[in-house]
Amino acid sequence: MLNKNQKIQFNQMIERSMEQAAKNLSGTKGVVSVRLSQDEIDVIDQMVFLELAKNRSDATAMLIREGIRTHQTLFHELQEYTAELEQVKAKMQRRIQESGLVAQLKQGDERGEIPIGGDGNEPEDNK
Repeated sequence: MLNKNQKIQFNQMIERSMEQAAKNLSGTKGVVSVRLSQDEIDVIDQMVFLELAKNRSDATAMLIREGIRTHQTLFHELQEYTAELEQVKAKMQRRIQESGLVAQLKQGDERGEIPIGGDGNEPEDNK
C-alpha cells in the first residue's frame, strides 16, 4: 500500500497527466499493444475504478506521458544520439553504394555465385 507521501505524489501525477491527456486527446496518433505485469494492470484498473481515467487505454497513456515528462532530459539525450547514429548510418550507406559493393553482390546473386570470400577462399589478388 502507498504511504501518505506516495499518495500525494501519485495524485499530483494523475492531475498533471489528466490535464495533459485532455490537451492531447485530439492529437492521438496511434495504437500500441503492450504486455504488462498483473501489478501494473492493477494500478491501471485502480485508475479506471477511481474514475481518474475513462478506460485502461487512457490510464496507460496518462502513465506513459508522465514517465516521458519525468525523464524528459534523458529522452532528449536519446534523441540527440539517435540523430547522430542516423547520420553515421547514412554516411556508411553512401560509402557502400559508392564502393560498388552492393552492385557486385547483386550481380553475383543473380548469377548464383558466392560473393568474394563468401566460400572461405579469397581471390588470389586479395591474399
